[in-house]
Amino acid sequence: MLSATEFYPTGTLLNTVLWIEAVIYLGIGTYELFDDFFEKPKPWMRLNDRMNGWIMLQHKVGHKMHAGLCFLLGFVALNGAIEGMVTRFELELIFISFAVIMPVLWSTFLPGKLGVIVILTKPEFWLQSIMFVYFSDLIRLEILLLCIGLNLWGVIVYFLHTRKNYFSPYTYQSLRRDAAEAEGEARVKQLDRVAMYNDKETSTAQE
Repeated sequence: MLSATEFYPTGTLLNTVLWIEAVIYLGIGTYELFDDFFEKPKPWMRLNDRMNGWIMLQHKVGHKMHAGLCFLLGFVALNGAIEGMVTRFELELIFISFAVIMPVLWSTFLPGKLGVIVILTKPEFWLQSIMFVYFSDLIRLEILLLCIGLNLWGVIVYFLHTRKNYFSPYTYQSLRRDAAEAEGEARVKQLDRVAMYNDKETSTAQE
């Protein structure tokens, strides 16, 4: 474990992780912080034939909070990549940043193959895995346990809350139905392509 004032040279692997984080998260954070004049309202924000201002504001708060977290994670990563060394606190901040993002992904694990595909295409999954495997010995044990606990919390929420309250039954067909009602058939077609879902084949098999 590093001491509180000790610097750790990034090396090839950590430097690669840091640059990936910087590009992805600083890019996302910067865009989302300043996308106020470009973001289009979602179809589900419409009530009574007009865009509902309250729903739009609630969405914007969550959107900007996500932007702030991404910007902070990207900024810390960029600083470490440029300096070529990091402190224990910077490493711990990176660990915790991933650990507060991943429970969202675990707790909202989508039904069917789509859930697996979404997880495997999220950079947080792979970057957190690399940090756990190669750099967990550099941070304090209590921080490591906190990160593990946060991930486990997401799994607990998924099994004890999400599966019981979001879709009934918890299947991809239920997700498609609700997505169509909220955002239209165009969005459903996008989901089908990602999930490699063929509605005609499924209907034939059921017959």
